[in-house]
Amino acid sequence: MPNPTPSLPRRRDLALLLVLGLVVIGLAARAITHPGYVDAYYYFGGARQLARGAGFTELYQWNYVAVGQRGVTTTPPWPSHLYWMPLTSIISAPFMAAAERLVGTALSNAALFRAAQVPMVLAASLLPLLSYVVAWRLARVRRHAWAAALLTLFSPFYFIYWANTDAFALHGVAAAGALLAVTLVGQASRRRRAWALVAGLSAGAAHLARADGVLVVLVVMGWVTWLQLRRRLPLAEALVLLTLVVAGYLVVMAPWFARNLLVVGAPLAAGGAQTLWLREYNELFNYPGGHLTPAHYFSAGWTTLLLGKWEALRTNATTLAVVQGGVVAFPFTLLGLWRCRRVPLIQISLLYGLALFGVMTFAFTWPGARGGYFHSGAALLPVFSAAALIGLEAGVEALSRRLRHWQPMKSIPIFTALLVLGTITLALVVFAARVIGPDPSRLAWDRQDAVYAEAGAWMAANQATPGVVVANNPPGWSYWTGQPAIVIPNGAAPVLLRVMDDYDARWLVLDQNYPAGLAGLYAQPESEPRLTLRARFGEPGAQPVYLLEREAAP
Repeated sequence: MPNPTPSLPRRRDLALLLVLGLVVIGLAARAITHPGYVDAYYYFGGARQLARGAGFTELYQWNYVAVGQRGVTTTPPWPSHLYWMPLTSIISAPFMAAAERLVGTALSNAALFRAAQVPMVLAASLLPLLSYVVAWRLARVRRHAWAAALLTLFSPFYFIYWANTDAFALHGVAAAGALLAVTLVGQASRRRRAWALVAGLSAGAAHLARADGVLVVLVVMGWVTWLQLRRRLPLAEALVLLTLVVAGYLVVMAPWFARNLLVVGAPLAAGGAQTLWLREYNELFNYPGGHLTPAHYFSAGWTTLLLGKWEALRTNATTLAVVQGGVVAFPFTLLGLWRCRRVPLIQISLLYGLALFGVMTFAFTWPGARGGYFHSGAALLPVFSAAALIGLEAGVEALSRRLRHWQPMKSIPIFTALLVLGTITLALVVFAARVIGPDPSRLAWDRQDAVYAEAGAWMAANQATPGVVVANNPPGWSYWTGQPAIVIPNGAAPVLLRVMDDYDARWLVLDQNYPAGLAGLYAQPESEPRLTLRARFGEPGAQPVYLLEREAAP
């Protein structure tokens, strides 16, 4: 390993990195013109309600898990964030409110989305700074620190999400910050109490960003306890530190616990915990709710349950290697983690990583494999990026002992540059494919869910009676039309019609993402007597989208 840089102008480097992150992610944000998928639409809608004084309410229900809980009726608006946590909406709302205040009038959703992107860009620009700090602490090599920061900034499969209204960057910064802070608790005797409080505050922010963020505070508390058991902390001091961690956590989370107690009668809504008992992902959309119980789960039989765990294991292992590990960098990441296995920061990060992987694979199997592990895994980027550089250096040094003509001091910078350039190239390729598309004059991102705007315009032009609409993406429908919406339930036409009756929903928007029970209705949209086909939409060559109207119940 080369000698560390004698004097490092770290503050200047961090300032330059921050500016670089703001510029790069800000430019990427220009192409992200609207949320584009359910999660991001959801957080945007929650922020819009807060910004306009409607509190924690929402005009859509994207699943039926909370149906039947106290305070959850069939009439909009509904209590918000009973499944996903509220930090993204809370952070975005002030920027949206400020934008409308500056303009002096209500803004379009497109304009509000631009305001909501501002804090997301800032949060995503902070995560590479954490990578820089971690790499510097591990190796004291400035080149490593810069490379780790760039690997995080241009993480290929996260890059397209950094500027969106989602929890990727917020949770990543909060969780990684908590792990770094609690590591300093064991090293900085004079400031350990301050770092314990910071760790608690950051862990609280991680939980407020994502439900599985509770793992962060558990890992932080476990680490402090471990330090005491290893006699690195006196018992009295460990108790003080644990108290400060809990206090910091509750400063952030106690108000949210109080809100939930007032609305649903429990500190945390039961919706997320019920997904422990999913036998398949689509059961999240079963109607009515309340069916997710241990008896329901185990009635599937061990073969079905174990096959589900196996599929989740394969999916999450792929995410670990490809997304968090960076594909080519992953072998170097493993090598670097092994070389630094006695470093406290690596140990606690691996503890969190293993806990996250285990929970998202073997407990919350279906939500974890369908995006939960991908979302929360952003918190691993600072440590993984730093470890990759150490592993790369170790690999080059090992090869140089076999290839005598190699000169490690010259080869390592070259391979480091190649790794960074390869990562940036892959990030830009993925971004171009997903966001720009084959026709730069009309961004692919712009075409996502635009059919909802067409359907909403048709309803307005034909003076259709507004009301609750059933759609595959309820937050997206609300974004494009302003109308309340609920999700298409999992099941056949009788279940759909029951939902429409219970919610007094008159309209159905049926696209190619339908449950298996509605395959016949999608193939023949005029086959159901109580549903009348009113219009069809979609680009030439694409799968059609149908707008159907429910006839009044006899």
